[in-house]
Amino acid sequence: MKEIKFNIPVKLPSSVKNVKKFLDSGAPLHGPGKNIQEIKKQLKKKFNFDNVFLTNSCTSALEICALSIQLKSTDEVLVPSFTFVTTASSFARTGCVLKFYDIQKNTLMPNLLDVKKCITKKTKAIVVVHYQGYSIESLDKLKQICKKKKIFLIEDAAQAFGSYFKNKPLGSFGDFSCFSFHETKNIHSGTGGMLVVNNKKFLNRVNFIFDKGTDRYLMNKGKIKYYTWVEIGSAFLMSEFSASYLLPQIFSYKKIFLKRSNLYLRYAKNLEVLNSKNFTMTNNYKYKYNFHAFVIVLNKNIKDEFIKYLKKFNINAIIHYTPLHRSKVGRTFSINKNKLVNTDKYVNKIVRLPLHDSLTMNEVDYISKKILEYFAR
Repeated sequence: MKEIKFNIPVKLPSSVKNVKKFLDSGAPLHGPGKNIQEIKKQLKKKFNFDNVFLTNSCTSALEICALSIQLKSTDEVLVPSFTFVTTASSFARTGCVLKFYDIQKNTLMPNLLDVKKCITKKTKAIVVVHYQGYSIESLDKLKQICKKKKIFLIEDAAQAFGSYFKNKPLGSFGDFSCFSFHETKNIHSGTGGMLVVNNKKFLNRVNFIFDKGTDRYLMNKGKIKYYTWVEIGSAFLMSEFSASYLLPQIFSYKKIFLKRSNLYLRYAKNLEVLNSKNFTMTNNYKYKYNFHAFVIVLNKNIKDEFIKYLKKFNINAIIHYTPLHRSKVGRTFSINKNKLVNTDKYVNKIVRLPLHDSLTMNEVDYISKKILEYFAR
């Protein structure tokens, strides 16, 4: 069997065709232009996202959030320890205090009870991560808590484009919501991201921060004659070139998700006989789901041995995040005194299997067969 890669980025013929059309048009590569405007139009139509900012990464979207809420050195921001580093670093760089919270063992996502325990009068924002594209449980309850206590809710939906909680798309609940269009995601622009601003009182400030800290958007609307520097910002804009590759995938995302769902469900069927006895499959979706990842949680600390075994058969499985509360920088910026029991217990047991648009059913069957043979030894 040839090498089975963990990820191969989506490459639609329509994306390649649209890039060529854009380059042939002679339009500026930086944008914003027709592709960005059309993406915004489609996101409004498909998900009712009103205030969309296409960024050069999900990290940039998170950094805009951190700058927008004007964090002070005494403010606390709650984030999970089990997440990608920039979920935390985007806020830490403002000089605020991080407080890490634990995950649930059955979902690997925010534990609402632990989040509630971490809230103090100094809590300014809570960041939740929709891990694997799943919705966190009790998202509506968390939103109510944040509203009552006047805490900003920020959705890190990097992996969750197209997933839902109940009847609303993820990204609709937070004051801010951040998405990734990195090449490891279901749809992508090579590298890229998106910020959705649901709290309209921040729209002016976000526009300023988004465009290098200037009020140029007011000039473009004819409200001022010249633009100037009004906020601390940066160059966060997605290029029109990147958007030209992304746009056709926005039109075709349901077909991409359907392919992924068939692969995902084939894994689940093939490995069902081993589930719970040897590992747990974290297929926790209750609502409309984008089938971003297929993750197993091993019952024993055999992660490295298991990945090495699969590698012998040209199968590239990977670990996921290392806990931020254990990291050098995480310890520097956080004030954690609570024990993150589930994070510490399960992080060394998590393995992600290959799942991407170029994967075949035969390859899924081959991977499943080798996993069955491993546990039959």
